[in-house]
Amino acid sequence: MKPRQLYSRVSVEAGIDTLEESREATAAVLRALRDRLTPDEAAQAAAQLPAELKRLWASGRRSARPIKLRRREFLERVRVDAGLTSFSQAEMLTDAVFAGLKEQLSEGEADDILAQLPRDLKTQWVRA
Repeated sequence: MKPRQLYSRVSVEAGIDTLEESREATAAVLRALRDRLTPDEAAQAAAQLPAELKRLWASGRRSARPIKLRRREFLERVRVDAGLTSFSQAEMLTDAVFAGLKEQLSEGEADDILAQLPRDLKTQWVRA
């Protein structure tokens, strides 16, 4: 899936109006996921992304250690960072980005990410 296709998917599934807003919302999910993973795992996942999504993945400050976010905290971070008004919109956005991301990654890499997520966020990853 090309980045523009992902932004279109995000726009439709999460009810986001513009391509630029979809791009920024996608970046919020990618950064939250990156920060939830170990640095090694985050680097392995980024290596499989197209250049534009790699830039979004790498944007912002990265902690040296994984940030322990359970599903609720993850979605709240996405909601705030993406400038969304509701928790349910953050959930729809995360589902759309997770689904698009899984299309970009090898099955083994998607499984490696799944293994690092807490149980409640694993459910969302699998569902997406």
